[in-house]
Amino acid sequence: MTRVKEAIEEMIEESYLLGLTEQQIRADFKRFIDTCYAVIEENVQDREAVTDLTEDLAREQTVILIADRAEGSELPLKEKSTAKSPEEEFSERAARRKRQILRIIAEFDPQLVRLIDEHRFQGELDMEPASGALTRRSSWRFSWRPDWQRIRLQLLKVGYATTIGIIVLLIYLGFMQS
Repeated sequence: MTRVKEAIEEMIEESYLLGLTEQQIRADFKRFIDTCYAVIEENVQDREAVTDLTEDLAREQTVILIADRAEGSELPLKEKSTAKSPEEEFSERAARRKRQILRIIAEFDPQLVRLIDEHRFQGELDMEPASGALTRRSSWRFSWRPDWQRIRLQLLKVGYATTIGIIVLLIYLGFMQS
């Protein structure tokens, strides 16, 4: 079950990266690594564990940089003959590296992976088509949110008042008939 989940998450990550340019993928990967470092530093108390995890992150970052410099020379010949474009291969490698890093962190503490995902997707970035500059996505929300507890209480009061009014009306009509 976890392998299926991992494969699905890798495909989702890869499909996201396919919409980006190579430079944007590199920037996204750097933000991912920086987020991992920040979450680990913030939430792990054991200094030895922090050192081990940061070494693993540094190793993964170095591997992706070396692979980028080699421009795909790490791929076997069979994979080079596929119909995938270099951008697709690059996004696939970046997505695989991200999932590998998250697996390494999950071996230490699965809670850290959840925290990393929260930090990653908390302030998503959007591309402006005209300028190509990264900007924060504006989250449009109502400044007024209904207080459902207060509304419920008001509706109960109106219901009680209506019930009492009907009872008084029925009593009045009963006296009028007699």
